[in-house]
Amino acid sequence: MIVILTVFMLINPQETVTAASSGFHLWYATVFPALFPFFVAAELLVSLRFVNILGVWLEPIMRPIFNLPGCSSLVMVMGFTSGFPVGALLTRKLYEQQMLTADEAERLVSFTNNSSPLFIVGAIGVGMFGNPAAGYLLAAGHYLSNLLLGFIWRFRPISPSLPHRTDNHSGIQPTNTAVDGIGRILGKSINNALNNIIAVGGFIVIFSVLTRMLSLWGFMDLMAACLVKIFTCWHLSYPLAYGLSMGFFEITLGSKAAIAANSPEILSTLLVVSSILAFSGLSIIAQIMSIVAGMPIRLSFYILARIMQILLSALITYSIYRLYLAHTVSTMGVASLPVYKVLYSFNAWALSLYSMLAGCIIILFMLGVAWCKNH
Repeated sequence: MIVILTVFMLINPQETVTAASSGFHLWYATVFPALFPFFVAAELLVSLRFVNILGVWLEPIMRPIFNLPGCSSLVMVMGFTSGFPVGALLTRKLYEQQMLTADEAERLVSFTNNSSPLFIVGAIGVGMFGNPAAGYLLAAGHYLSNLLLGFIWRFRPISPSLPHRTDNHSGIQPTNTAVDGIGRILGKSINNALNNIIAVGGFIVIFSVLTRMLSLWGFMDLMAACLVKIFTCWHLSYPLAYGLSMGFFEITLGSKAAIAANSPEILSTLLVVSSILAFSGLSIIAQIMSIVAGMPIRLSFYILARIMQILLSALITYSIYRLYLAHTVSTMGVASLPVYKVLYSFNAWALSLYSMLAGCIIILFMLGVAWCKNH
């Protein structure tokens, strides 16, 4: 694959530069401002032992619902309000501090990596569909399906292939905050956050070029034709199948291609985009696997979780649409701007901070529920 990609770059230098430039614009215009505050906050919350406090207070909520320790509540909240790959980053931090077992880390990663509200509601709902109701519908299906997936995993027996060890679930560990000082901790957190966000940008650029190569050389057309034959009973149109094929590799381009199909059946388009969001694309999966490299987290299990989320998300999206939104989501449009400009048309910094505020409110609500339960 590397040799083929290299040959493509030598034969099509202009297409390579265009695709790489598009991926880079997407990264610095939206991904960087949307994720960087969460990356820094995640590093600080772990370094300052805030997760240790949550581990004690929120154990009565997380253990009965998800069979996970209380410290995983921060991973869940940040993963659902920030977007890829904050959930994986926080899971690795907690596992390295021996606050999660191998089984818990694997289950936690599988349902706490989501598309951000900025992308689903803003870019897809308003920017691509031209209808905010479509964005809220897709967000409901996306987040509810992952929560349901986490609840389903609580009943899964521990895999014998995963290593077992004695872990510290109490969250009581010696802290070096007084020694390092807050300035040193802040500097280290920013440095780690920059390294992680730059790595994410590298994945975006590489997969932008890869997707462009597969499109020009006809692989996407072949894959779309196969999907049309496979889903004949569901009458999947070729344009929607092409968008689904693009989404298999890259979530943004796949969603835009599916919506650009202008299918007369709005529900079909919503289900295809919902499936693309649930799978998240090989670009995102590669990012997640690079972050959890060295941990006992199996790619096969993560892929299984994505397949299950596709089924759950499509079912939830279909049900909500039929029950409540069949007459609301009646129009949709396609943005004529490049993808990164569609995303840049929103104030990514502001929406990122609003999402962080929403995460704080959710944590406070969970603390209130835990307090009421204890008393």
